[in-house]
Amino acid sequence: MMLSCTNSVRALRGALLSSLLLAANAYAADDAHWGYDQTVSPEHWGELPGDAICAQGVAQSPIALVTAGAAHPQLEVPRFHYATSRVRMLNTGHTVQFTYDNGSTVRVGGNEYKLAQFHFHTPSEHTKDGVEYPLELHLVHTDANGTPALVVGVLIEEGAVNAALFTAFRHLPRHMGEESSPAGALINASALLPHDKAFFQYAGSLTTPPCTQGLQWYVLKQPIQMSDAQIAAFERLPHLNPNNRPLQPLNGRTVSVHSGR
Repeated sequence: MMLSCTNSVRALRGALLSSLLLAANAYAADDAHWGYDQTVSPEHWGELPGDAICAQGVAQSPIALVTAGAAHPQLEVPRFHYATSRVRMLNTGHTVQFTYDNGSTVRVGGNEYKLAQFHFHTPSEHTKDGVEYPLELHLVHTDANGTPALVVGVLIEEGAVNAALFTAFRHLPRHMGEESSPAGALINASALLPHDKAFFQYAGSLTTPPCTQGLQWYVLKQPIQMSDAQIAAFERLPHLNPNNRPLQPLNGRTVSVHSGR
């Protein structure tokens, strides 16, 4: 009986160890399957299982935004209804993602989208009239099904200290999987938008795998500012510089511009 129990315990331990190793390997494989350098760089994303559209898609983001070549149709203007949220950050290994509290939306015409999260890329993914910026902010909004459907892009230039991000950028999580929620820290995404709401609008995609198309992009023309020290705080995060996808072909898409109000 004792021998049988011992063998059972050993078998259980072995099964548990195998299960843990499989889970760890699966996590590592999932985490390492794409990135920004070497064999997992953006040029190879389309070779990965389930990510073929990264190479085959004809409506991919980011793109070069050119004021002189943009159309000027009558556009629905996004109406921002952002409330204050707790600061909750996660280093995903690809960016620092801020998860936003429920209750903040943007409305375009008769459609409303929920602000789910925002994150940063360095250097900027979009260029404006040939200019590449040190950072770009993406505010990701989801539809009623929880699917990313609309992204607001904000270009960031070096300048004054950004008060809205002051506390957050002093506590950025440095390593993949690390979280940071500074005690009492709050943020209102309205403070991350320029006063002038002029924007470019086009149909595009996620700028990371699986590069899903069908997203509405609104990239604000006027940049916001962050100080040199704030920009450097993000640029110095391990493995996140650079974390921008190269510019994608326009493939005949129309880029529209709205003068703002």
